[in-house]
Amino acid sequence: MPLCVYLCYTPGCNTKMDRWMPSADEGAAAEFACPRCGVVMQCAWTGAQMKTPNLKDAAEFKPR
Repeated sequence: MPLCVYLCYTPGCNTKMDRWMPSADEGAAAEFACPRCGVVMQCAWTGAQMKTPNLKDAAEFKPR
């Protein structure tokens, strides 16, 4: 489930909004009105949630 980031590029507004979407394609196609000025925001980034690494699987850390 990717986290999609939407930005409003209206001068003086510059609002950022992020939403969890079912897929990156749906996130890129979604249109949201800016909560401050009402202009349709542009999708700036669609990423994927990364699984938290298990520290037991990591190599032993040795300071230099």
